[in-house]
Amino acid sequence: MSVIQIILSGRVLMAALTYAATSVSGIWIFDRVDRALDEEVLSWAWKRVGMPLLRAALMLVFILQAYPTLFGLVEAPALGELLTRDPLRVNHLLNLLFIVTLLFPLIPVLGEWDELVLPVQGIAASMLLFSWLAEATGAVHYWPGWESVAIMAGLAMVTHWLAMRLAETAGEELDNVLNVEEAGELLARALVLFLQYPVIVVFCHGLGKQLA
Repeated sequence: MSVIQIILSGRVLMAALTYAATSVSGIWIFDRVDRALDEEVLSWAWKRVGMPLLRAALMLVFILQAYPTLFGLVEAPALGELLTRDPLRVNHLLNLLFIVTLLFPLIPVLGEWDELVLPVQGIAASMLLFSWLAEATGAVHYWPGWESVAIMAGLAMVTHWLAMRLAETAGEELDNVLNVEEAGELLARALVLFLQYPVIVVFCHGLGKQLA
């Protein structure tokens, strides 16, 4: 499968839409939880631990729902079979995504680029899932090549900018309609994934070609 075929496939599109719809539907809930946490420590814990954990869980659902089409594969071991070979695999994926969410902003220079956070999350989880998929085939490589890196970086920046502009435009209206605060920020997270998932697809396509 080509990159375009993967991006437009029903399975991957549905995974991206599920992520976006869940994020948007959670705007009201997130706002109410944040308002209810009057204590400064609890509010900090929710923003720094609770929400990153939820975002990690949403990304995990996207990766698993898009498998195996995400790698451009038509035939592959069933997801349940792949994950149950070790009962801790789902935990490993969730922990990896959570750690990336927490630590990426702390990386000098790169951590200041918000547009890279979500693609890095998806790429990290995809690499781990692919390592389990390919463990029977022997050595595989994970470096996509400079051309793919340049494409992914360009896509990440353009789509992130577009998502932020769209969210900024619709955010104020959502605040009024849903009686919430800063809906634009939460909407941006949903739009970022929906617009940036092609970045993850470009990387995963390079991985999957090794097994095609």
